[in-house]
Amino acid sequence: MNRIGIRAHDIGKMSCESLSEKVKSLGFDGVQLVFKKAIDTEVDFNDINLIKKHFTNPMIMMLGAYFNPVHPDPKIVTQGIDYFKKHLDIAFSLNAKYVGTETGSLMGSPWGYVKENHEQKALDDVIEVVKDLVGVAEKKHSYIAIEGAYAHVAYSPKRVKEILDKVSSPNLKVTIDLFNYLHIGNYQQRMEIFEESLKLLKNDIVIYHFKDFIVKDNQLIQVGLGQGLMDYPKIIQRIQEVTPDAYLIFEGVTGDDIEKSLTYIKKIMEGK
Repeated sequence: MNRIGIRAHDIGKMSCESLSEKVKSLGFDGVQLVFKKAIDTEVDFNDINLIKKHFTNPMIMMLGAYFNPVHPDPKIVTQGIDYFKKHLDIAFSLNAKYVGTETGSLMGSPWGYVKENHEQKALDDVIEVVKDLVGVAEKKHSYIAIEGAYAHVAYSPKRVKEILDKVSSPNLKVTIDLFNYLHIGNYQQRMEIFEESLKLLKNDIVIYHFKDFIVKDNQLIQVGLGQGLMDYPKIIQRIQEVTPDAYLIFEGVTGDDIEKSLTYIKKIMEGK
């Protein structure tokens, strides 16, 4: 059965105890936890007992350790790899199923679109980084969830599939964020892109990021779930058919939209 989570820092930045209680009070099963953005004290990777205490219920669905594996500054890449590996070290102990990242951009910071992102060399470079990370994941009994996005190196479901095929590890899984694949030129084909994701990646999809959007001034603007163009009744139907155990994580849903969005999604899931 699909369980519902939220990116923790979309609720706020606070103590482990306060954050855990807030997540439970809202009615979520778990969180996507990015330490630096969600917890108001620095996390000591050698002492994770406090996190473990407060995030058994709600569970940690993913540790967010997002970094740019193709940043033009090699020092920044190395720092990102090392930080990601720290998360892989503790994930099993925290019962955190996945450690997540995207595939980055040659722009550096911010991770915007440049045409070189979509060239084969950039993908090959990402694959080499992921192979290194997977080696650690396998030893530490942890799992990586990799996420594509149009502006990044893995700009389509096919590019994500190529990473999976070339890395070839049971410890590499996939996060599908449909909104991330969209831009003003393709958003009307969003369900075709979603179905392609299911077809190519279904055996490895473990997380879906739930977002909604409207089109304004020729841009895609994120809104609360059920307030935009995403066909969530159809999307959830297909998720339940194809990946009934995947986690559904709200991302970028904030403020008053959190409770409204959760009510909306739960009603769909309950067939109401």
